[in-house]
Amino acid sequence: MDSTERRKKLFQHLTGVLGRAEKKAKNNKTKNGQKLAWNRLIIQAVNAYGRLLETEELEERVSQLEEKLNNGVLIPDGKQ
Repeated sequence: MDSTERRKKLFQHLTGVLGRAEKKAKNNKTKNGQKLAWNRLIIQAVNAYGRLLETEELEERVSQLEEKLNNGVLIPDGKQ
């Protein structure tokens, strides 16, 4: 399993966690202490989701740069 497949699977798991946590946090039968715990889980899951998106974007940029270098396209000094 490559990194893209792993990341896709993690996105799927995080989506499931977010859905379940949101239901639990909004449920009127859930006690306040438990609601706080579910809300904390939501925050952590959203943070993890963001980090995965950042990693994905960085990997795309690296791939684009590697492709340019492999094609002989050089970036002049001081310009990006």
